Amino acid sequence: MPSQTSNGVCNGLLGHVRFIPLSYESTDPESASKLVLALRPEWASPDSKIDFIRFTDGITNTLLKAVNKKEGLSEEEIDNQAILLRAYGNGTDVIIDRPRETQNHELLMKFGLAPELLARFNNGMIYKFIRGRPTTPSDLRVPSIYLAVARRLAQWHATVPCIHEKHPQKNGVNGAAASGSNGVDVDTVAPGKPSPNVWTVMQKWILVLPTKTEAQRARQADLQKELTRLIAELSQRPGLGENGVSPT
Repeated sequence: MPSQTSNGVCNGLLGHVRFIPLSYESTDPESASKLVLALRPEWASPDSKIDFIRFTDGITNTLLKAVNKKEGLSEEEIDNQAILLRAYGNGTDVIIDRPRETQNHELLMKFGLAPELLARFNNGMIYKFIRGRPTTPSDLRVPSIYLAVARRLAQWHATVPCIHEKHPQKNGVNGAAASGSNGVDVDTVAPGKPSPNVWTVMQKWILVLPTKTEAQRARQADLQKELTRLIAELSQRPGLGENGVSPT
């Protein structure tokens, strides 16, 4: 197991993904091309034919597959060089900790459990495309498939170290030590529990609910009361291992 730094991040594992200081804009057709060419400048050659395929299954993110359809390349060869550009939905960083999401992807990549993360940019990330298709309900009834899924899940639990921040950064709503306008310290809503955890995440979401009307404020207050009750009743119950993490 790799050694860890004081904030729980494995030494030598994280923080080495290239950052491209550009943004994707849905209103600017050239913004995707600029990002791709910043990563793959060789795709600017005269014989390159860059094309984008938009995936529409996502709810908030924009996901584009970038391919270079050079003459003479087979479909498989084109896919082997393809990359995915994922731009975050507007405002989603309010409830999703994007830096930690990137950190998790990078960690999984190091253990061969996620596609290679090639670069980050101002409002998204670029990673390697992997050929395949989504499983269907009928697929998951096939023993060879569901057993393979189980083996991969077991690999996740057996090899990926649990990372938590012992010295969290204070960076607003998404920061582990964020405080709301009502003075709630998100990092300490469940005393003694490493942050982030399920309680801090729910607390962040409650704090960013709209409060412009009396009805909205009442709804937030009701949810806050319910969360406080749940934390008091459930957060300190013993689980497997330490803080719910198996020591093995």
